[in-house]
Amino acid sequence: MTAIWQLWLQLWKRMPVLAVLSTLMCLTGLVLALIAVLDSQVAYLGMIIVAFASWFWHIGLGQLLRSLCRPESFLLPGFRRHLAGLGVVTALQWIVAPALLIALAGPPHGGLIAAGLALVAALGLALGCGLRVSLLIWAVFIAAGWMPRVAQQVMRIALASPWTAPLLLLCAALLLRIALAPLLRVQDADTPASPLENASLGRQNQSGLEETPTRRSAWNRWLSELFDRAAQSALESSLQAYRRRPSAAGRLALVRRLLLPHDNPRAIALRLVLVAGMVVIYFLAAMHRQHFDAAVIGAYAILLTMARFPQLGRGMLRMRPNLSDLYLTLAPATRGEYQKIIVDALTLLVPVSVLTALAYTLLGSMLAHAAEPARMLLTAAIVATSASLVALAVHLIGPEGSFGRGAVNLVLIFGSMAMYWGGYWLLGVFGLAWGALALSAVTISFGGGVWYGAQREYQRRAPRFDAPLG
Repeated sequence: MTAIWQLWLQLWKRMPVLAVLSTLMCLTGLVLALIAVLDSQVAYLGMIIVAFASWFWHIGLGQLLRSLCRPESFLLPGFRRHLAGLGVVTALQWIVAPALLIALAGPPHGGLIAAGLALVAALGLALGCGLRVSLLIWAVFIAAGWMPRVAQQVMRIALASPWTAPLLLLCAALLLRIALAPLLRVQDADTPASPLENASLGRQNQSGLEETPTRRSAWNRWLSELFDRAAQSALESSLQAYRRRPSAAGRLALVRRLLLPHDNPRAIALRLVLVAGMVVIYFLAAMHRQHFDAAVIGAYAILLTMARFPQLGRGMLRMRPNLSDLYLTLAPATRGEYQKIIVDALTLLVPVSVLTALAYTLLGSMLAHAAEPARMLLTAAIVATSASLVALAVHLIGPEGSFGRGAVNLVLIFGSMAMYWGGYWLLGVFGLAWGALALSAVTISFGGGVWYGAQREYQRRAPRFDAPLG
């Protein structure tokens, strides 16, 4: 029992904020359920709060299991048995106890609510374990928005059918089987990926606890091979060009191929095609009738572009021990020369980010039949340039702690969104030419100044090759 208690406490020790908030939400829902003994209408509100609390708790529990279920952990005596005991305690806490309270309250569809709580817990655990179940959830909402009348009829039939609750329990059991089977199987880990790769294929989807990679599906492995072949081809081409004609530019190209393996032309084109395919399917399925301002597409493109830079801060920290080999290979005359090579190599992220933002904005404006696509594209190009310079600068020399990086990233995201909407308004008031000139003078000069100061500071610092603590 002591081992089960220690396993249960791990979430409180590793994610105390999530554990406290989830517990408070659960207690609030249970109190409402107790009140519902006198007034059954309150039971639904209480169970909704408990469901949200259970969702967050089980996402954290899934991430915890990903860090605990390592091959060496199964050598511990009774490890699987203690994990099963943790599952029983969790089910009693989040499913059985609320189900008993809802049975006392006696509202309609009490059994359906209890089965729904089991499904919510299974969904949260599967999402925390790395399954892309969120895509299935979005598919359900998209289908409901596409055919609302059919969705209402299905909902009425489901509420009236006695088979709905067993079906929900069966779905929960299948989700648990799919999510937990890879964790309980002792197998070799996948080949570690570059911390700065930009394929988003699950290899960088870490638990945030102890760098435990997600088990990838066959589809992700196939896509990874495509990107890896593109990266290998680009590296070999740069190496052959450097051997034919050694130069500083060729050396810089080699460093870029090493640090940013998925930022070569073939990989960029492949990534844009994949994203374009998903966006087209989404628009055809859910946005067949436009009910939003098309200008928001540019803001969303900026948001997707800015999502790349937090990976830079984390990746550079993880790559420190490996960068010592690069330092010895380059054999720079001074430390500042080595730092400058790294800075020049990472500057490639700025044009790649601008190109990505323009491609997403152009595709979205075409699908949404935007009234002013030129205004959107011009605003997105200017804002993406300045925001990318600032983001690259801040994540290069900014805080190393996860909290500091998260706070900085929030400021950058909200700042870039404010710049986009302000710039879009400016171009609408003063026209494309004068508005773009004014927006560029303010934003790009600011971004360029921040980047200039950041790279000077980075070149002044001594290279660090120690592994990050924690």
